[in-house]
Amino acid sequence: MTQDWTTGDLNALVKNLGGEKVARKIQRGEVKVMFKDVMEVFFDKHGRRIPNGLQARVRDADREFQLVQPKLETDIDYLDRLKRLHEGLNSYTKITGEQFKAETERLLVLIRSNPQVANITKGIWLPVVLPRLTVNNLGVTLKQYLEAVGKSYTKTFSDRRFCNICKGTLAGEVNIVPRSRHDQLIERMEQGPVVGLHFPNPLQGFSIDASREQMSVLPEWFFLSGIDTPIAMVMYPDILARDFNTPGLYMAALSLQSTSCSLYFKADKDELDFAHTPLLASVNPAWASGLLFLGPANSAGA
Repeated sequence: MTQDWTTGDLNALVKNLGGEKVARKIQRGEVKVMFKDVMEVFFDKHGRRIPNGLQARVRDADREFQLVQPKLETDIDYLDRLKRLHEGLNSYTKITGEQFKAETERLLVLIRSNPQVANITKGIWLPVVLPRLTVNNLGVTLKQYLEAVGKSYTKTFSDRRFCNICKGTLAGEVNIVPRSRHDQLIERMEQGPVVGLHFPNPLQGFSIDASREQMSVLPEWFFLSGIDTPIAMVMYPDILARDFNTPGLYMAALSLQSTSCSLYFKADKDELDFAHTPLLASVNPAWASGLLFLGPANSAGA
C-alpha cells in the first residue's frame, strides 16, 4: 500500500500522527484516530459568509430581502453594463465588452478552483470596472461616483429620485478603515482601471463591526467593499436598487473622519438614499456589507 511512498512521506505521516510512540499505539490498535478536515470553508451553500469565531454581532440573513443575478452571457451583456458606467461618469475606460467578459471569466475560475471560497459564487456576483483614480481625495471621488449613481438610477427608474443625504459633507472626510485592504484597491485604481467581482451581500446580517472583523482571515485577494459599491450601483441599479426588498448596502470599508460613521445605500419603491450611520455594532438581517474580489495579477486593461 505504501510502495509509492518515499521515506520522507512516511516520516511526515508518523510526525503528523504524533510521533513514533503514538504511531506504534495506533498500529497495535491501542488507540483510535479521529479525522477532522482542517481546511476552513468560508461561505455556505447560499454564498453567505460563515460567521465562525466572530466577537461582533451577527444574525441570520432575512431571505425576504434578496437580489437577483443578472444575465451575463454575451459580450453584449457586458457592453451594456459598461455603457451604463461610461454614461454615468461621462468618461471612457477603454475596456471593451469582450475584455470585460474575459476578465470576469478568469476571476470566476480563480474563485471556483479554490474550495475554501468557491461557494461565494452561489450568491450574487456582479462584474465591475473600477475607473482609474485621478484625484487624491476619496471624498471628492465618491462625490463624482454618487452623481453617476443618480444619473444611472433615475434613467433606469424615471419615476423615482436619488437622495444624497451626505451632499456637501464628503470632500476630505472619507477615510479607509484599517485592515479592510481598501488601501490596496486604491493603489491599483491609481495605476489604471481595474476589473473585479463585486459580491453585494455575502455579509447580510453582519454588523458593520463584524464585517470588518471577519476580514482578518479571508484570503488576501478579497477586499471589504467601499468605493466599489457606488460603481456597482451605477452599473446595476436594476439589481441593487430594484425595490424595498433589496438589502440595504453598507460601505463598511469607509468611514467619515469627523463622526466615525460608515456609509450606506438603501432603496425603496420611490427612491434610493445614500447616507451615513453611527450604528457600527447594530445588526439588521435585511442589510449587508459587500466583498470585492480582484485576484492576483489583475490585467483589466491588457
